[in-house]
Amino acid sequence: MSWSLPAFAQARAPVPGPLLTDELKAIARGGVRLIYSSQVVPPDLRTRGAPPSGTVAEKLRSLLAPLHLEARPLTGGGYVIVRTRRAPARAPPAVPAGADALERIVVQTSRYQETASPGVRVGRTTLESSPETHGDALRALQAVPGTAVAGYTARTHVRGSRDDEVLYRYDGVTLDDPYHVDALYGLFSPIDPSAVDSVTAWTGVAPIEFGGEIGGVVDITPRRITATTVDLEASEQGVNGLAGTTFGHGRGEVFADLRSQNEYSPVGWIATKIAAPSFHDLIAHVRWAVDARTLLTAGFLGSIDQHKYFEAGGGQDLDTSGAQYYVWLRLAHEFSGGWRNLVLASVDNAHQAVSGDASQRGVLSGSVYGNTRHSLYAVREEAEGALARGVFLRLGMEETAVHVVDQNSGFVEFFPPFIPALQTTEHIGLDGNARADAATNALYANVRWRPRADTILDVGLRRDQRKVYGYSQDSQWNARFNLWRRLSAATALRVGWGQESQADLLYPIGTVDQTFPPPVRRLTQTNLSIDHELAGGFAVRAEIYDKREASPLSVSTYAFSPFALVPELAVDQLTVTTRRARMDGFELSLASDRTRALSGSVSYVWSRAADLIGGQWTPRAWDQPQSLNIHALWRRGPWSVAGTVSWHSGWPYTPLLASSTTWTDPKSVTISLAPLNSARLGAYFSIDARLAWRHRLGGGLFEAYVNIYDLNDSQIACCTSYAVLRDASGTYNLTESRSPWLKLTPVAGFRWHF
Repeated sequence: MSWSLPAFAQARAPVPGPLLTDELKAIARGGVRLIYSSQVVPPDLRTRGAPPSGTVAEKLRSLLAPLHLEARPLTGGGYVIVRTRRAPARAPPAVPAGADALERIVVQTSRYQETASPGVRVGRTTLESSPETHGDALRALQAVPGTAVAGYTARTHVRGSRDDEVLYRYDGVTLDDPYHVDALYGLFSPIDPSAVDSVTAWTGVAPIEFGGEIGGVVDITPRRITATTVDLEASEQGVNGLAGTTFGHGRGEVFADLRSQNEYSPVGWIATKIAAPSFHDLIAHVRWAVDARTLLTAGFLGSIDQHKYFEAGGGQDLDTSGAQYYVWLRLAHEFSGGWRNLVLASVDNAHQAVSGDASQRGVLSGSVYGNTRHSLYAVREEAEGALARGVFLRLGMEETAVHVVDQNSGFVEFFPPFIPALQTTEHIGLDGNARADAATNALYANVRWRPRADTILDVGLRRDQRKVYGYSQDSQWNARFNLWRRLSAATALRVGWGQESQADLLYPIGTVDQTFPPPVRRLTQTNLSIDHELAGGFAVRAEIYDKREASPLSVSTYAFSPFALVPELAVDQLTVTTRRARMDGFELSLASDRTRALSGSVSYVWSRAADLIGGQWTPRAWDQPQSLNIHALWRRGPWSVAGTVSWHSGWPYTPLLASSTTWTDPKSVTISLAPLNSARLGAYFSIDARLAWRHRLGGGLFEAYVNIYDLNDSQIACCTSYAVLRDASGTYNLTESRSPWLKLTPVAGFRWHF
């Protein structure tokens, strides 16, 4: 954020402005391509003079000229930052007396921004102002081509993968299943965009240090505080506030972010006339420069959930309560010669209690009680540096220990004719007691080689081991390869190949007598992409990918609806065993320079995702062969309007086959399921919009906004449910009903940050 020093400070010794790298990142988040090395722009270099304004070229000139730097335009758009041709030897940046050596944070080895394994980066401003993110940091992934989303949810399928196969990290700490309102398909994450600097997402072959998940990676960088900052927001969905400041003459920075929300409206979009859940999040973060080469970071992320759901008419009800918190400490140190070492230790504790009942007339009746908790301890160490000119090496290890307890009990009784057609028995007990102590360790190495200015080769190797006590140890080798080659000043080629594995720890399979470790998932993927920069700041990307799973896996799925309040008591819950899986697709996207008054992007994706089940290739429930997304942003003066148009093919579902829709004797009727996912719902089409007005107020910036979700009130069916009703004549009727994905819902609020 831009800021000016008070008059009394200007009268004293010159005080540095924000870090130049932070200002350049802010410009790059607007879609401007910037290339520079850390030798030209060290991480500790601070700006001088007034905050930049005007066009991109004017902002760059204002930032760079006082530092004897300049931005030279590149063919096809963007800039490269170099020293001025006749620049004198650069003096160290001005700092307060006595703080010269202490002001400098860790200096990293010289690396250009272009890498062989690129991630899509979304900044905080975009997260806070785009309707498609719904004020949720994890939803940044959903703005990336090739992702599939089940309506209003933070859970995301990446290029056909399952939604539990995405790795999420905040400040380097791995987040386990980071969703609120999990009983309604994980509507929200605990990460408030106000506590975020940027989110980087990989949908292809990610760097080797990101291991343990096979679907995708979301790496979240915490917010940087360069001056006293307050950020407040209130809307119909809740309130949140962030406060932060620097201390110790700029050696340290701290912020705390608190969010409290009551999501009545969004929950109503999915299941009408149910109670509103509430949740609370707290993020606290501290950085401290111990000396010129050492940086210490500490953090806390906690969430509390208290929900009571009930379906209209008393068909289902559910009570849940729980809490989860993460605590971490990280030490980064730069050695002589440019080598850098990082040590990260973290603790993850969580517990949840659940009780629910379900009563669908003529279909089923049951109740369930559950109590889960886990404690997870992790340590990661990395060392990185330059082996030689153009050769960069990263070595790392990670150790994890976990204790898990998962207890549940209950029963469900199915009524004819739904047994034995859909269920194998009339009465099913739900008793289970899974207890597990487990550990993992990983060793990995990555070499990045730049043999010439237009080529980068990135090769990584990783070995993961898992030990669930009472069972034999398993291990997996993983390898990744990425190549970046600039074909011309405006065109670049990227090739990626990787083998990845996922050996879960927190979800053991339990019975009354025994606990089993979850099976290991294995994936091989290949990506090929072309990036081309057009005149006028436009950029186009074309990418093809192929993903293959060769490991058998048994998973639970739901034939009718993914939004059952009490999934353990659902009549349509099925266990499906896949032998192999294949996912492939083609992505084409065009984006403009976000600094324009009217900017945006459009993407088209052709894809398929299928499992080999019983000798037949079956589309996954989130398979969408065609999808189109359009994002637009218009700004003029204090006004801005953002809009998102989303369209994709209808998702597959499994019809219910009945020999008769009416009967007097249940034993005379046969009910069964058609082949899995053999039919499709109608195409999905929705428009989200955001209108905002900004005004300078009290030394800060005030913004009033209205978000309108599903502006076109699509009423597109997402879910099917069945019930059996009895009329006055004693005849039973099988009724089918479908609920929509979304409903038109406006959410008004304001934001004030200074």
